[in-house]
Amino acid sequence: MIQMKINIKKYYLLVLLTGCLLSNTVSAQYTANLVIGRPPSYLSDWNNPIAGQLIINYAGAGNPQPVKIFTQLQDISGNIIASSNIATAEFVNVINGATIVRMDRVLQLENLRFNGAANSVATSGKLPAGTYQLCTQLIDVNGNVLTNTQCSLFTQVNYQLPFLLSPNEKGWLDANTAQTAIIFRWSNLTPVSQEPFTYRLQVYEILDAQTPMQALRSNQPILLTDVIRQTQYIWRPQSSFKDSSNHTFIWTIQTLDSKGIPVTSPDENTQGRSEPRVFGICNKKAGGNMADCGIGYDWK
Repeated sequence: MIQMKINIKKYYLLVLLTGCLLSNTVSAQYTANLVIGRPPSYLSDWNNPIAGQLIINYAGAGNPQPVKIFTQLQDISGNIIASSNIATAEFVNVINGATIVRMDRVLQLENLRFNGAANSVATSGKLPAGTYQLCTQLIDVNGNVLTNTQCSLFTQVNYQLPFLLSPNEKGWLDANTAQTAIIFRWSNLTPVSQEPFTYRLQVYEILDAQTPMQALRSNQPILLTDVIRQTQYIWRPQSSFKDSSNHTFIWTIQTLDSKGIPVTSPDENTQGRSEPRVFGICNKKAGGNMADCGIGYDWK
């Protein structure tokens, strides 16, 4: 009787050991390599190839089974911003060899559960500037873990807004030339964004008794136009500046992301607007020169 109990125990131990070996063998057949590129700040844009990819390799003897991807988005300190719900995660069909999975399918935005502390990300769908890590694991159809957790770091940057180049600050343009064309130039957004962005050029006339900033805040722009990625715009005012008065203006560039939202910069209060500049248009006197323009003019 004692011998029979010992044999039964040995049998169960053997079954358990065999099960563990089989489980380890199945797990060993799957490997995953998470390759993070430059993920867009908007989570909804992670279908862009620049975001990166997950490469699942299967090297088993039989046909591979579908897997689920458990995903966590964390900050640099390891605090969880969002996790995928593994119960409702979609299955990914795996082939023999390498299976390439796009980053939006790795992220599973529609299946993410956001932490309370990450409400701003959940609401806006946009990652603020900072360093993050994405962590993944493969899970089989029975809920068994197939791969170790793999994490990769990536960064969302603060941009330096464009610097306004011309017309020069407090410079004067000749009225004859200005009524035909005024050329606005500015530097690029830095670092250069891999995502689509737009420069919105805004020009305001400074009226009598106004300061430049009052004009910027209260007047309607006399020029409002969007420029895609270019850093120059030629304005043909179709207005006559050849009267006896000098005309003064304030202008700025507002840089917008692909959703029309101001890009992230160190000073959020700017709403993506570069530091404005002022310039004037001078109807110089006959025989005069441009050096005479604006003499004694108070830019306030």
